[in-house]
Amino acid sequence: MKLLRNRFFVAVLALAGIGIGVAASWAVMDTMIHATGDEEFCGMCHSLAPMSASYLEDLHGGNNAAGWRATCSQCHIPQGNAVHYLLVKGYHGVVDPAMELLKDPHDIDWHSNRERRQEFVYDSGCLSCHRYLQEQTTDNRRAMRSHKRYFSDPDDYSCVECHENVGHHRLEYHLESMGWKKPATEAAAAQDDSASKLLASDAPGG
Repeated sequence: MKLLRNRFFVAVLALAGIGIGVAASWAVMDTMIHATGDEEFCGMCHSLAPMSASYLEDLHGGNNAAGWRATCSQCHIPQGNAVHYLLVKGYHGVVDPAMELLKDPHDIDWHSNRERRQEFVYDSGCLSCHRYLQEQTTDNRRAMRSHKRYFSDPDDYSCVECHENVGHHRLEYHLESMGWKKPATEAAAAQDDSASKLLASDAPGG
């Protein structure tokens, strides 16, 4: 009988130890996740200085009357499930610092990356904050017209296709001013695009 009580006591202690260990591990991991997901942390890398400056000028970066902010991880890490979140965050936690150390930050073509922004901004992050967007825009014809295509087939569209500068106000200006000059071919293409838009707006009915 005494042996059974001792075994039971040992089993309870073991389970309690496992529970405490799991809780402590989760607390440490959760703290690290949040500590490494905001502008104060991400902005320490020189290559992200333009992103940091443009973010702080933006509505999502705290430049609003209420003073709220969206963190880097809320936009640039998927929010759909914990496994995907940790995989993407872990990948960037290794690759981004390595690139910062192993290559000249100015060799990173941020201008080209901006054209592929759908790869770096996750709709699940947008909708984690704007979760009632569809319901709230139902009675607003102008807003609903803009979002109807997205909500009809969200797999074929992304938020940043239309909201291309969201989160980073004047990003191109900050990139240029900090030494990330746009390659000549991209600059020429951008000028051609701007000229086409200007001609279209000047055309009858444009």
